[in-house]
Amino acid sequence: MGILAKGQPKTAFVLSGGGNLGAFQVGMLRALIEAEVVPDVVLGCSVGAMNGAAYAMAPTLAGIRRMESVWSGIGSPHVMPSSWLPSALQLLRKGDSLHTNEGMVATIANLTGNAKSFEDLALPFQCVAVDVDSVLETWFHEGELETPILASAALPAVFPPVTIDKRRYIDGGVVDNVPIHRALSLGCERLYVLQVGKQGRPEAELKRPLDAALQAYWVARNNRFARDLAALPEGTEAILLPTGERPDIRFDDFAHSAELIEQGYLAASQFLDQRAEELEELRSERSLRSRWSRLRARALRDTSDAQAAADDPKGALIIPRRRSESDVE
Repeated sequence: MGILAKGQPKTAFVLSGGGNLGAFQVGMLRALIEAEVVPDVVLGCSVGAMNGAAYAMAPTLAGIRRMESVWSGIGSPHVMPSSWLPSALQLLRKGDSLHTNEGMVATIANLTGNAKSFEDLALPFQCVAVDVDSVLETWFHEGELETPILASAALPAVFPPVTIDKRRYIDGGVVDNVPIHRALSLGCERLYVLQVGKQGRPEAELKRPLDAALQAYWVARNNRFARDLAALPEGTEAILLPTGERPDIRFDDFAHSAELIEQGYLAASQFLDQRAEELEELRSERSLRSRWSRLRARALRDTSDAQAAADDPKGALIIPRRRSESDVE
């Protein structure tokens, strides 16, 4: 599944990490199905790997209904068990993680159903994890399915590393939370990006040392996303689907999944409806500079522009421009 078929511009769905906010992606996927957008490959990181595999198994409205049912049944004690120990003591106790991954294993099994290998999926699917010892991102796309997804979602300190072929792996979001570079390396030219944007940003006010650690982790993983967006080559396009406004919920609160799914669906379907005509116009007329003044596609000058686009809760179209062209918002 490394080389995609030749022909029309190749389309990738890129699903980011984001924990409980991965519920947004389920609604986004429903909107994409209704818009009749079909990918050539599905790429996922962390919770995006879980959702990506479930979608790739059954890329239909019936498959989405199944995902919605699984997400609506997820509970915090199931995925992230609570502990009677105070949080400070949890971080100091012995062991490689705060929680076991038993709940995560069960959730992945519920999402992927009868699919036991990558080859069982209806669409090509790949997921990313980080090899702890080589400090490199590793992509999985063949063979047994469940364990690579578990590795991709093994959030450091929260869940234990996952061993595959005697090598230890942790959450792919550590190095590539929104894997658009992988899509480009596979020859994809149209990238539908299902990421949670500012949804994953910790609060600016630091109340505990742990808040500072989470903030640093967020900055590190999202910096690459902005840099990758700014470096998109000419001839590609990135459609960043919106999530709407950030919900006021804790990272371990799964009680609002149904609401987040609906919010993700409404925001994405409205975005796709509103931007469909101008996107098609841009695709057919993109070589004519006169069109740039009318189209609301973003022309990125630098990484800060890319970060602003990535953070926009209303979504964004990103079309790389030639250096000589004027900047347009």
